[in-house]
Amino acid sequence: MKEEKKKLRIICFTDYTSYGDAAVAHAFALCMIFRAELYILPLMKEQKQHSDTFKHVLEMSEEQQVKIVHYTHCPKLRKEIYAFAEENNGMMMVIAAAKSKKITFFNYSKALSFIKKSRLPVLVVGKKLPTADAYQNIILPLDSSMYSKEKSLWASYFSRFYNAYVHVLYKNYKDDFLRYKLVENIGFTEKLYDNLNVLFKKHSVDNVKKDIDDYACDFAPSVKGSLILSMTTKYLTLFDILLGTKERKTIRYVNTIPYLYINQRDDLYVLCT
Repeated sequence: MKEEKKKLRIICFTDYTSYGDAAVAHAFALCMIFRAELYILPLMKEQKQHSDTFKHVLEMSEEQQVKIVHYTHCPKLRKEIYAFAEENNGMMMVIAAAKSKKITFFNYSKALSFIKKSRLPVLVVGKKLPTADAYQNIILPLDSSMYSKEKSLWASYFSRFYNAYVHVLYKNYKDDFLRYKLVENIGFTEKLYDNLNVLFKKHSVDNVKKDIDDYACDFAPSVKGSLILSMTTKYLTLFDILLGTKERKTIRYVNTIPYLYINQRDDLYVLCT
């Protein structure tokens, strides 16, 4: 007898503020794309009166036949949350973050700390709700890192499930070694996307001083981009310590455009398709 395929799940966290509502709305949009179930975990005591946004998601879930499980409490310890996500076949976690901890549960520093230990990719949003064309244009910044290939794979899922267009963004290096590694990553991505029939376009930029993940936010409006994929930093350099990691810079933009953060780790979750 053929084994039944496990149902994918998006794990979302809310504090029932406008930020929490945005996280729930984006998570629901992702469930529609990946045909997944939505698990909502409260970061604060559940409110008896839900917002119009929250109610709309619940109504749409019935209409679109998306299963929602709304928990009454959330695991307190971070490791318990990670275990919960993996035990329930979570494919991604969604949180909302703001600059100040007085506005919503996750400020930027707290969000980065939460992301750092996750085996699953973590989507971080601000308080903006997803638009009708959300996730139709994905920004994939590539650099010389060997881990960039993980981003290429995750970006391909949006095209394979949703016919999204992947915009491969990179800047030209003057250093020969870095340029060689970048060409390797671009070649891998092109071959992968050709084999999977992924819709994509390459965008080469020059004279950009910013990290390419950072610059992607400036680039996004030119292609109606609605999501940027970014790898977190595993090994800190002196520049990272002095100037801050790229994720510490890019998380400031999540109220403009969502970032999907993927950790550099050998046991990173991979979606089976």
